[in-house]
Amino acid sequence: MIIQSAKPCLDEADRAAILRVFDAGLIAEGGDIERFEVELAAFLRMPGAVAVSSGFAALHLALKALEVGCGDEVIIPCVSTCPALRNAVWAAGATPVYADINRNDFNLSIDSVGTAMTPRTRAIIAPHHTGIPADIPGLIALKIPVIEDCAQAIGASWRGRPVGSFGTASVFSFYATKLMTSVDGGAVCSLTPSITERVREFRYYRHRRDGRMRFNYKMQNLHAALGRSQLKKLLQFIERRHAIAHQFLGVFTAAGGDLRQSMHQVDGAVYFKLALRLAPADRDRLLDEAQQRGLPCSTEFDWVAEEPGRYPNAEHLMARIITLPVYPALTDGEVRSLSTMFKESLLAVGAVDSGEA
Repeated sequence: MIIQSAKPCLDEADRAAILRVFDAGLIAEGGDIERFEVELAAFLRMPGAVAVSSGFAALHLALKALEVGCGDEVIIPCVSTCPALRNAVWAAGATPVYADINRNDFNLSIDSVGTAMTPRTRAIIAPHHTGIPADIPGLIALKIPVIEDCAQAIGASWRGRPVGSFGTASVFSFYATKLMTSVDGGAVCSLTPSITERVREFRYYRHRRDGRMRFNYKMQNLHAALGRSQLKKLLQFIERRHAIAHQFLGVFTAAGGDLRQSMHQVDGAVYFKLALRLAPADRDRLLDEAQQRGLPCSTEFDWVAEEPGRYPNAEHLMARIITLPVYPALTDGEVRSLSTMFKESLLAVGAVDSGEA
């Protein structure tokens, strides 16, 4: 049995939503875009949302709305699951400046961000990596605009408040393998209406004749229809991810693992992936054993900074993390198979020490 590392969770309601728009012939422009924006804003308890074509587009437009450009610096984590953060900063004409992460998760270290700040720092992009809420209020206290990257964390919360409702702006991704999907797509939110209005202005150039630079970053109506259908099921998706993760954690603790080795033991976290922290030798052996058995696990993160040796916390975690898939499209049979693979891999490795050393 080959089980994918990620897969969208689609059903007949999603098919019906797409066919409704398809049959009406309104695949590019139509009312589902605005309805999706209204429904998304309500879910996030935000005054408004602007739907765009991708998570990258959301990042780029958020930076443009904050008037980040040539000569400016934007602080981002030194490691990430993809280079979109760095590339969006480059696309805005600015320079990415890298900061270290926390020792116990992959979110930005406030102390490292403070050290990285200069008079040219115009923004901080702070992801909630793997669904673990970042300390956005702590970053806001540094008095620099903060863009929350919620690509892996929609539905998570910080002290009872949805992530995405704290920063100067927040961005979301609805790519096929995210917590919910609109095939591809993204959104920008802000508590400041002028920011979302600037994003709305920049996302498309049709019928604009004032000579200002704009982009083809609009969301398609067909995608918005799917996004609306998926949003209705998001809390169910999150609950299913939680249940699958806890099945794996049960296997892990039965083999001698400690729940404190799960990086998600944080109030308000959602499981984008199940992230475990192990001693480096155990991590490497477990990764090898699991992959040989067909368990689609990985180390998830890559360096985006050019000089890895400058970031000790990131080096510490990069040697210790292993992630397992918990996407809701996994069937009960697939979860049982993955649990068996995981159990056999743990037994082959033996002791699974904490990665704190």
